[in-house]
Amino acid sequence: MPEKKKTAAAAPAVEAPAAEAKETKETKTRKSAKASARRGRPPLAPELYVEFSGKQYNVTDIIDRAKADYRATHKVGVQSCKVYIKPEEGAAYYVINKVSGKLEL
Repeated sequence: MPEKKKTAAAAPAVEAPAAEAKETKETKTRKSAKASARRGRPPLAPELYVEFSGKQYNVTDIIDRAKADYRATHKVGVQSCKVYIKPEEGAAYYVINKVSGKLEL
């Protein structure tokens, strides 16, 4: 009779890894489906404008110009970026990685 107990105990142990394998396959397919859905859509890039005294400034372009101005003199990548637009002065001031600069609008 002890032999019967051993075989019964072995059977559930075999079933548990099979159930875990099924769960990991399902989890992987869910993750890959979510990742492919994210890859298919481009990230949202809102267009932001400032209007002052009949003039219109595209903020995205100003940010890109500030980054390009920084990269012209520094080889370190952009870690932080703050842009201050002063349309009354016709200038934009930026601070990128604790380095400040000025752009004419």
